[in-house]
Amino acid sequence: MSGRTPVPPPPDGAGVTPRRLGIVADDLTGAADSAVPFAAGGATVFLLRDASVSPDPDGQGPLTVLAVATGTRALGPAAAAERTVEAVRDLLRLGCDRIYLKVDSTMRGSVAGQLRGALAAWSTEHAGAFAVLCPAFPGQGRTVLDGEVLVHGTPLHRSAASRDPVTPVVRSFLSELVPGSLALGEPVHSGEVRHADASSDLELDALAATIDGFGPAAVAAGSAGLASALARRWATTAPGSEPAVTTASRILVAVSSLHPTTAEAVERVRESGVDVLRTPAGPRGDAARTAHDFGIEVAERLRQNDYDALVLVGGDGAAAVLDRVGATGIALHSALLPGVPLGTVAGGRADGLRVVTRSGGFGDASGLLEIVRRLRSVH
Repeated sequence: MSGRTPVPPPPDGAGVTPRRLGIVADDLTGAADSAVPFAAGGATVFLLRDASVSPDPDGQGPLTVLAVATGTRALGPAAAAERTVEAVRDLLRLGCDRIYLKVDSTMRGSVAGQLRGALAAWSTEHAGAFAVLCPAFPGQGRTVLDGEVLVHGTPLHRSAASRDPVTPVVRSFLSELVPGSLALGEPVHSGEVRHADASSDLELDALAATIDGFGPAAVAAGSAGLASALARRWATTAPGSEPAVTTASRILVAVSSLHPTTAEAVERVRESGVDVLRTPAGPRGDAARTAHDFGIEVAERLRQNDYDALVLVGGDGAAAVLDRVGATGIALHSALLPGVPLGTVAGGRADGLRVVTRSGGFGDASGLLEIVRRLRSVH
């Protein structure tokens, strides 16, 4: 740590609620998952496909959240770092005064590269920038104990994440998953990545208070769990008015995730009479091409049919669909169910279409069917 500038410990009450929070996620569903808790707290929230086109960026409330997805989940560390640099720079240009790096709760993808890129870009405006990492999401069974990531109590390298067809995870300790990272403690130095434990929402709330106290130099990094804790701290106004939500009678479920939990879920939804499209499994190197082709297929189905709700499962495919229909993003309103964002498509040929996003790695086989049931009954 020689030559690094120490970051002083945060004084009591040093935290300042941001006016504009930027969220950078490695895939689109992750961006939505981490942004929607702020909408529930009254913030104005946009998930942007193009950071140069920001709809009403000032919003109506005291906090605006702008989320972008980099599509770095399957990339190597260097490419992931480069894309993250670009995304953080875009958010700085849009006036974001705090940043959140959303990573997968099971550490899939090039998390170390994303952290490196975020710090490189953020440090250009915030001297002494450092990162605080905690991927815990207790509500989904993801916890961190003594620096080890657990999934329902099982070490990460023995969980379903180790069998992911695109980005398998073969280690469990954060010090190995992000080489050079250290347990959170004092003093913290510029450029460092510090990781923290959390096994409950109360512990995440305490960590959010610490991150808040560090001030803008701290790059918070984690899953939707830590994002929700920060939302409980920063987005505390009464929720604003939301668009009227009516029952959806024609629903298209588009599943691009290859996660092992999705296969049974898809069959249950098909049996309920809902239209379902699922991307076929392909060689690992063809992930980008598969997502692109899936976007074309879903866009064509939307063109041919008058759907009133679209459910997108899997980040890469969701991004490809939005790009294919020319959307500039999604205006996020609320959670249809815990951890299931509900919004409307902004711009393009699907403008105004109700859309739900969901990570392929969350929930059990009944979760997707519950989303459909909720859309059919909501008023």
